[in-house]
Amino acid sequence: MISWPILMMPLLPAKPPVDNGGGGEQTTSKNALIFGIISLILAVIALILMQVNSNLKKMSDDAEGILRPEPVPFYRNKVYIAMLALLFFVVGGFYVTKGAIGLGRQKGYQPIQPIYYSHKVHAGLNQISCLYCHGSSWDSKHAAIPSVNVCMNCHKAIQTYEKGPKLYHEDGKEVDGTAEIAKLYQYAGFDPNNAAKWDPAKAKPVEWVKIHNLPDHVYFNHSQHVRAGKVQCQSCHGEITAMDEVKQVSELSMGWCVNCHRQTKVNFNYTDSTGNQFYSIYEKFHNDIKKGKMDSVTVADIGGLECQKCHY
Repeated sequence: MISWPILMMPLLPAKPPVDNGGGGEQTTSKNALIFGIISLILAVIALILMQVNSNLKKMSDDAEGILRPEPVPFYRNKVYIAMLALLFFVVGGFYVTKGAIGLGRQKGYQPIQPIYYSHKVHAGLNQISCLYCHGSSWDSKHAAIPSVNVCMNCHKAIQTYEKGPKLYHEDGKEVDGTAEIAKLYQYAGFDPNNAAKWDPAKAKPVEWVKIHNLPDHVYFNHSQHVRAGKVQCQSCHGEITAMDEVKQVSELSMGWCVNCHRQTKVNFNYTDSTGNQFYSIYEKFHNDIKKGKMDSVTVADIGGLECQKCHY
């Protein structure tokens, strides 16, 4: 359990980022593509000019009666070979580096789960609070997965899926909601025909497949984001209330987190009951805001880009 003083630390965003859906990364990729095309065009022009220069020199020598040795074939020309080798290493190095940077990133990862669970039905249509199932995200580092007994709080009574919208897998195959509830009963050891004798202590955990993973050397605290920072779940997990089968929407890379900290403005109020009293120590920023030297404070301004805040 995280103590309250730690929760008061303003290390994390106070509001969801305005636009952190990968726009900066898309712009970078687009710029890299444009740079590559321009470089290729310039290389072709350079080769053409070199060939024109060689032909002009040959014509000049022929006109002056100067004997020249036979030209070296392209595939044996050391200059051309060196240029091609350099081009190969530059292009190859770019793609190898790009691939290495992407190792371990799982954007779009959508594994098949042991039970088809629709966030759209639960959190969207039925408006079940995220904190009902993932309550530990309010008090601890991990959001955690609810136990089977939490699921059974509702599904002891809701034993069939009849009134909700039709459910489909990503491949278009229709899902039998009632059969999925029956799978939950198997894990819970629950007999709907003999509900009075159900023993919750005999329930077995569902072996859910983890979707969102961070490297071991990265520190991320849900409570600091959700409770102290007032960040909405959708800021990192996407429009979860519209998803049936959950997938990883955000890249969760270092650059993605850093951009969020740079863009996100902190609710710098600390005077009323809703404010964070920790912000009172930033006297300089408060004075600068009063004098009009700055209109807002971002997470980066209060140390959100310091290495030790996220790395052990």
